[in-house]
Amino acid sequence: MAKHLEKYTGTKTYMFPNGALAAPETVAAQYPAVGSFTHIVETDESGEVMFALQNLSAMRSMYGIASSLPESEAIAAIELVLNTPPVYEPSAADRIAAALEFQNLLSMEDAGI
Repeated sequence: MAKHLEKYTGTKTYMFPNGALAAPETVAAQYPAVGSFTHIVETDESGEVMFALQNLSAMRSMYGIASSLPESEAIAAIELVLNTPPVYEPSAADRIAAALEFQNLLSMEDAGI
């Protein structure tokens, strides 16, 4: 499932994952910082569910997004980072385990098992 981000404007009603309504007044009461700082919402592709509400500046710092980028470009860059699958690099122990497993399979084949 792809993650979608949008700027929190305080004008839209979302749904919390538990089904409760996240009206602007509710969000402001639970997260008073939305009135002072720019926040982003992690939502679904329809923009209905509020999975997370994050401070944009903190997310820029966390993902190394330049503060010189305009908000819309920064949000798009964060979304790209969140939706990029991690690259798995097997450790030396993983490679040794795979080689031993393969060696065991070959010896079983030679033994007719």
